[in-house]
Amino acid sequence: PYCMKSALLRTGLAAGAMLLAIHALAGGSPPPEAAPATAPGVYPFDLQDPARIDAGRKRFDSTCAAFCHGHAPPLFVGRQDLAPEYAFKMITDGGGGVTPMPPWGDVFSREEIWELVAYLKYLGTQKPE
Repeated sequence: PYCMKSALLRTGLAAGAMLLAIHALAGGSPPPEAAPATAPGVYPFDLQDPARIDAGRKRFDSTCAAFCHGHAPPLFVGRQDLAPEYAFKMITDGGGGVTPMPPWGDVFSREEIWELVAYLKYLGTQKPE
């Protein structure tokens, strides 16, 4: 019985790890139609402000890129359908079990998260290579 329980536990852990890997390889992004974080179009600053975009880029490069996404990830480059409210909510709350994205709302301030959103929106204006 002990060996059987141990084997079942190992099988379950392996299956869970495989599911996480599949989600990560699939791009880790649910559809942009998810519930918005704020009222559409209501942002604390202009998301096209070059200083805010640069601040978001620096934060992205030192955290998001370093831990998971890589620099200028294809998930965001050229992506025109990424709603700012959705990006804000995903960064703040994480993937909620749908994706392996962890929540960053306790790490970054709302302003810092909006700067990340500004950078992601900027990446959406770039042409994929």
